Order: sequence, then structure tokens, then C-alpha cells
Amino acid sequence: AALAASSAAEASLAAWAEEWGKLRRAHPEEWSVHKLHEAAVALAIPAFRRHLAGWRPLSEPERSAPLLRRWESALCGGGAGGVAAGAAEQAFCALLYAVVLPPVRSALANEWRAADATSATALLSAWRSLLPAALFGEVLAGQVLPRLVGEVGAWSPSLGADSAPLHASLRPWERLLPPPG
Repeated sequence: AALAASSAAEASLAAWAEEWGKLRRAHPEEWSVHKLHEAAVALAIPAFRRHLAGWRPLSEPERSAPLLRRWESALCGGGAGGVAAGAAEQAFCALLYAVVLPPVRSALANEWRAADATSATALLSAWRSLLPAALFGEVLAGQVLPRLVGEVGAWSPSLGADSAPLHASLRPWERLLPPPG
């Protein structure tokens, strides 16, 4: 029943995205003047929260990413539609901040073990292209880097065969971390 409800909610959210996108394209001036991107996000947030209520980000890293790509296209549309690109992007960013980041942060803080990079790197890889750089950096700085620093600080070569090599925990993060400096 829960899976059927989630599928129905996803279908409804996809239909909403399509309709908001049509409205933006058909009436670009009104879309901009009346800030309909803000109305779209305000209406979508409660529905997305219900849809993602049971989401386990580390075991289902890509859940709803394609759906949110549709919402990005509906709201921002590649800058078309008469909306200042910044306002539409801010609205989409608010949607991500409200519905995606809380479960991602919670999973990284409470479920992820720093010694096992696979699930966390899969999660962040799945969302990297959707999250604005500032939000992605916030997740790295707030949830990932402190845990990796702790892992490095706790590692000792004297742990012997019971300890995985340090690089095994850090190497998977190379492609996601910002360059040094």
C-alpha cells in the first residue's frame, strides 16, 4: 500500500511539474510578475514531504531525483519564460532545501559510517547535478568532512590487519570533494 501511495504521489507531482511548466511557457510575463514559481514551490513542498516521508537516502540514493529534475525544468526552464533566472533558481533551491536536504543530512549524520564510503558517495553523486554548489558544499562541510577528519584522526597504522588502509576510506571521495586550497 505504501509503495502504491508513493507511486501515485510521484505521478501527481510529475503532473504538477508539467502543468507548472506549461503555465510558465504560456504566460511568461504573468509568471514573472506574480512570482508563480514561488507559489508552485509553496504548494509542492507539503506534497514532496509526504512523498519522501519514508525515504532512506543511503539505500535509495536516486529516489525522486528524476522527478525533481522535472520540477527544475518546470520552474527554471533554462532561463526561458520571462522569469529572472535567479528568482526561479532560488525557488527551486528552496524546494531542495526543504524536502531533500533534511533526509540527506539525517542519513549522513545518523546512519552512515565514514569507513564505508560506498552508500554516501552514491547518494551525493546522484544529487550533485541537482544541488546548487552552495548546498552541495554545505552538505560536504557539515556532514561529510567532519566524519572523514574523524576517521583520519582515529586511524593508526598500529591497528594492524584489523584496520582497513586509510586510503580505502578516502579514495572514493576524491571525485566529490573540492580541490585543495
